[in-house]
Amino acid sequence: MAKPATTALARGIPGGATASATNGVSRVRHIDINELLSPRTDRRQSLNGYQECYSDIVHYIAYCTHRIWAEKGIGLIYDHYDPACLVHTPYGTSSGVDDVVASTLQMMQSFPDRSSRLVNVAWCGDDRKGFYTSHLGQSRMTNLGPSAYGPATGRKVSIRHIADCESVANRITREWLVRDNGALVRQIGLDPHEVARKMAAAEVARGSDPVRHGLTEREPGQRLPTSRYLPATSVSAEERLRVMFHEIWNARRLDRLKEFYAPNAYVHTAPGRDIQGLNGITWQIIRLLATMPNASISFDHFCDVQETDGYIAAVRWTLNGTHSGNGMFGSPSGNPISILGMSHFRFEGDLIVQEWTVWDEISVLMQVHAPVNALGV
Repeated sequence: MAKPATTALARGIPGGATASATNGVSRVRHIDINELLSPRTDRRQSLNGYQECYSDIVHYIAYCTHRIWAEKGIGLIYDHYDPACLVHTPYGTSSGVDDVVASTLQMMQSFPDRSSRLVNVAWCGDDRKGFYTSHLGQSRMTNLGPSAYGPATGRKVSIRHIADCESVANRITREWLVRDNGALVRQIGLDPHEVARKMAAAEVARGSDPVRHGLTEREPGQRLPTSRYLPATSVSAEERLRVMFHEIWNARRLDRLKEFYAPNAYVHTAPGRDIQGLNGITWQIIRLLATMPNASISFDHFCDVQETDGYIAAVRWTLNGTHSGNGMFGSPSGNPISILGMSHFRFEGDLIVQEWTVWDEISVLMQVHAPVNALGV
């Protein structure tokens, strides 16, 4: 069932936004989470093909995740993922439900006490064409078993993750998953560069081709980026964010941040950083762009939701560039870098007051320390 339209004034979201009210679909913010972590007999939304225990698409995401992870119903993955599902991570793409089961088992043995708090679920679509969901979570856990990073350290960890999923008839057919593994590695007491070097070398030793990307183009045909401006009225949240992503990241117009963010906006970003205010947000963007001066960003997907405390929009994006500058990734390697990232934005009126952004620093450092460049040399 598609989300019905309501007025921007009633929702308190960017003027002209095309998103709609939940119309009875579950919300996750500032509610008793137990309402989402148990089966329901009532259908709040058309879910043809979905198991009867789910009442709407948000409840499906929350409750099936709880069943698989908290209740250790690992075999439920076979009922909730398509046998040929594609899972995209910063480390590449896997195909098939067995890989989902294997990665779940690996995470559980590394962090057996893992618990996850659901922060946001944005969504779009319906049960005929399929749903698209973007869910943000905060995981708390203890490193009690060996992991891809080494032996167990016994350290406690708290990290953010975002998973974007396409689903139809109870099965996830495609997923994009990003965890803040840079924060994880730091919290278990390891050096991110050392971990990334070892992991990059192990990939080569296994005969795996490193992830390779062509040289970045800031605009098609290497044209210089041109500025984009918003019309005076009837601007959807998606259009507003598309302009913002282009202006800030491609046109380098950081002076325009004040058009999109509240002066005291909070940004929670990787690796495990929390920032408040326009000066801090500006500095964080400069730090990342300085490492890849030719970087360009693509705006890959948008969905949204009206929540209990305002309007939330979710964006999946990719930042591509060449590691040719000093900064947060160390001395320039000359290697190409591709960052798969996801962001959730909470609005008050036309301005962002809170942002959660997740990208994987370890995957970036693996590209920095890869023994081959964009041409495979």
